[in-house]
Parts: sequence; C-alpha cells; structure tokens
Amino acid sequence: MNETAKNVKITVFGEMLWDIFGDERTIGGAPFNFAAHAARLGADVELISAVGDDELGRDAIAAARGFGVGVDMIATLDVDTGYCRVTLDGSSPSYELVGGVAYDKIPPPQTAGRADAFYFGTLAQRGEVSAATLCGLLSARDRYGEIFYDVNIRGNHWARGVVDSSARAATILKLSREEIVMMDIDAAYEPGAERAVCEALADKYQNLRLVALTLDRDGSAVYDARTREFYRSPIPTSKPLSTVGAGDSFSACFLVNYLRGEGIERSLRRATALSDYVVTQLGAVPFYDPNDKMLL
Repeated sequence: MNETAKNVKITVFGEMLWDIFGDERTIGGAPFNFAAHAARLGADVELISAVGDDELGRDAIAAARGFGVGVDMIATLDVDTGYCRVTLDGSSPSYELVGGVAYDKIPPPQTAGRADAFYFGTLAQRGEVSAATLCGLLSARDRYGEIFYDVNIRGNHWARGVVDSSARAATILKLSREEIVMMDIDAAYEPGAERAVCEALADKYQNLRLVALTLDRDGSAVYDARTREFYRSPIPTSKPLSTVGAGDSFSACFLVNYLRGEGIERSLRRATALSDYVVTQLGAVPFYDPNDKMLL
C-alpha cells in the first residue's frame, strides 16, 4: 500500500451500529467495518447510512471520522441509532439486532457521485426505506466501475429473494462457505468443491466478473468468470482470538488492491494475510500499518 499506489474511490451502503454488552459498547456493522478498513488502506471512502439524533449517533459519526471515512452521506434521523444487544447464555453469546432503527430507514443521499466501486450487504435491506434507497442507487449502476455484494447473513434477517436480486445486481460476489446453501445452486460445499461452487454461481449470475469465497481456516478463493481461472490463497497460520471483522477486512483489502490493478492473485494473497492478522486481535478494525510487509 505504498504512497504511489493508485487512489481509488469506494461508496459503501449499509448499517453502522453498536454492539452493546452490559455497560460496554463497540461500533460495528459489516459496511462500517469494510469502510474503515478500506479507508485505512488508503481508499477514498464515503458511507451512505443513517444514525439517530442521539449520543450513539453522534459517537458513531465521530468513530467514522476517526477512521477517515467520509460522513457527508450519513443521515441523522429522529429514531434510535442502530444497536445490537449481546447477551451470554453460559459461554455462548446471542445477538438481538433491534429493528426499526436508523439504518432501516436510510434515505436517498442528496449527492452520490461516481466511484470505482459500490459496496453493499444484506442486513440493511430488511427495512423497506433502506431497501428502496439501495434499489435507487443500484439503478444508476453506470456510476460505478464495480458493484461488490457481500452476502454477510446475520441471523434470520434475510430473504432468499433479496439475496438473489442482490447477486444479480453485482459484478463481484463475496460469500462464506456457510452462505453457499442460501444461493440455491446445485453445487454444495465440501472440501475440494470450491471451484465447482464458484462456477455454479457464475453460471447462475452471468453478470458476475468475480466470485470470492472465504473458507476460514482453509483460506480463501477467487474465481474469474471471464477467464475461468481459479485462484487459491495460502493457508492461514494464525491461531484465532476473535473472528469479528475478519471477513470485512478481507473484502476491503481485496477490493482496494484489485481496483488498483494489483491482479487477482496478489489481491487475494494480501486480503487473506490481513484477515489472518485481524483474527489474532480484539476488535473489528484493529490497528495495523497499511505499509506492513504482510500487505506488500
């Protein structure tokens, strides 16, 4: 990520929310995490989202600014800022993604210019207002060089039709092996079947240029639907401490590098290396130097 690298602009749509556990809170939401990592890696990032006119909302915007994320398209609404209640049942956490919050009601931004890529996920589409805003943004797809859809399912906050229409709008699809079953394809995941899964997705969604598949301890893979080439990452070696934010760091690092023209193989290697580091840290966006040798 050297200083002479091509700058890229990415527009990000979706939730920013607080995970609340007792008296503690942590800023998050997959689009927010993605935006923070992409900005850390040197991209020019604007986040389209919404917060409440409350302390959590003001702190969320301050957190975005702290990561270098553009906040001009984050609306402030007269509803609660998004949050997730985290509780423990024994040693296992459970998550309640509270509905009717600001990110369910993201209004169309007053200005949304051109960008090298547009990123979105699934959760923010549960709200009718946010879903309509996203539909309008995607209808102007000629503004964006790439449209990156990270399936990123959270609990039961998804619908098969939403996932299907989102994949049809994308040029790059990223999903985990656990999310393959939600894609309604003939191929099923098992070790060694990664290429077949990617090919089946590319055959179903012929708008796709790339399919990225994250495989946890087995690394990751990318399939180029145009050349039909399949790329596998090195196997990660770190012992995970927390997987929070790992997938978001992978997506951001891969997309930033790919947009800079680094090529699929190098972009995949760097993205896997960053996510392998993130799992050794607490927090979705831990500190790292974007010029670290692991990212070169």
